[in-house]
Amino acid sequence: MKRKFIMFILTTILAIYVLGCSKAIKTNDSTVNNSSPNKEIVVSIKGEPAKGFDPAFDWPGLGEALFQSKLIVFDKDMNLVNDLATERILREDGKKLTIKLRDDVFCSDGVKLTASDVVFTFNKVRETTSYIDLSNVKEVIAINDTTVDFILNHADSTFEYTLTRIAIIPEHAYSENYGQNPIGSGPYKFVEWKKGEKLIVEANPLYYGKKPNIDKVTFLYLDLDASFAGARRGEIDIARVSMDYNTQEIPGYTKRNIETMDIVSISLPTVKRGTYEMDGVPIGNNITSDVAIRRALSYGMDREGICTNALNGAARPVYSHNPDMPWDNETNIIKNADIETAKQILKDGGWEDKDGDGIVEKEGVKAQFTLLYTPGEVERQAVVLGAQESARKIGIQIDLVSKPWDEIALEKGIYREAYLFGKGADSPFEIYTNFSSDRIANYNTNSPSYGNEITDDYLNRAINTTNQQEALELWKKAQWDGKHGVNSLGDSPFVPMVAFHHTFFIRDGVDIGDFRPAPHRGAYWITVENIKDWVKK
Repeated sequence: MKRKFIMFILTTILAIYVLGCSKAIKTNDSTVNNSSPNKEIVVSIKGEPAKGFDPAFDWPGLGEALFQSKLIVFDKDMNLVNDLATERILREDGKKLTIKLRDDVFCSDGVKLTASDVVFTFNKVRETTSYIDLSNVKEVIAINDTTVDFILNHADSTFEYTLTRIAIIPEHAYSENYGQNPIGSGPYKFVEWKKGEKLIVEANPLYYGKKPNIDKVTFLYLDLDASFAGARRGEIDIARVSMDYNTQEIPGYTKRNIETMDIVSISLPTVKRGTYEMDGVPIGNNITSDVAIRRALSYGMDREGICTNALNGAARPVYSHNPDMPWDNETNIIKNADIETAKQILKDGGWEDKDGDGIVEKEGVKAQFTLLYTPGEVERQAVVLGAQESARKIGIQIDLVSKPWDEIALEKGIYREAYLFGKGADSPFEIYTNFSSDRIANYNTNSPSYGNEITDDYLNRAINTTNQQEALELWKKAQWDGKHGVNSLGDSPFVPMVAFHHTFFIRDGVDIGDFRPAPHRGAYWITVENIKDWVKK
């Protein structure tokens, strides 16, 4: 009864819009309609931002910013399209990108958004966040109110992808508490945030783009079981639920599995223990450093079985961190659970079961290693258990160890043992950060400590070209060029496993449209990326 009362309050609280940004007050002719039951939606969602709704602290990851706008964004077909930008001009040497801005952008408080706000945002992001690599940005300059220049140290074919991650902060509204009460030029304005409970937003009447169909949205921060229960009681319009409910039905709701790029992948150290050190701690692994072990694991994984059985069909098998992306290499896809090939790879690499215990050995050393994973998500536990079973079938023993992330990080665990990583991005730059040798032992995403001169050459050329088609071909060659690469045919520093679906129960009459594949760091909020197009009948 208490929950129903709370939900009643939630669904009746939302109808105004908070404020935002400028040097001139503006009213908008196309204001939203007065709120009605068909103009309000209640959504359950994961991914409450710990530091609030501040782009300086990686809000919203790779998803929809709601309160702020971005220079450029993706459409649902993964094309880069202008948002605040009207024109993008790249100098021939690739070291300067000029962006022309719309002149009709006002924040929700009526203050105009200008190029100086873009400069402020990028300087602030560079100060505060480690999630976005802006090391190549030499300077950001406001030429006038509607023109901004990005000066780069060197050409970077992925820079425009980076721009899709950063929402623009209005400088005049910024303070240390900005994330608790954000103002911006996005399609919605902030109304209320009760941490751990709910977020309420209302349509921004000053928004320059397509006006949202929904006047008010209440986001409930519920665990996935509570979300399912709320939908069953009819209290939630769009309910994100766990894979456990993928076989369930709710009268009056449609179940929908949305494909994502929310990938989990097993990182395997490629060097022997002690090859490198981090803070005096020797890193590497004496078992996974053998390429035959890594390749055999990749071939032997029963990804399809894990998706169908362990994950109730709420995932799809993947063979790279960028499936179906323009830069994906078609040779990444291999036969599922190819035990015969996996065993042959091990045999050719000198690994054999000489004592009949089911575990192969080489020079008296068993093919046995630890796979670390973080607790708390049943989906990840299902994947590591499936990986353990698949490995056992080809003669490799994986010992599963669950530890909190802080403990793993302190022990440099991801560089010393196998680790189940979250992967999947909407930029090919992830290929560079995962496999470039300049990322070895420097607290970056090359946790396998992988280095290969041929791969490095492809990666560096892909970054530095100003020709996007050439860059795509080079990204593909880094994965496999016919002789060398990082996929299962080559060195296999990672074993990509599955991409989780996001399962929703959606009230009949509510249409949330289609989405681009949600990347790992934006998987929760990517669902609202097309929020302006949502309809409730």
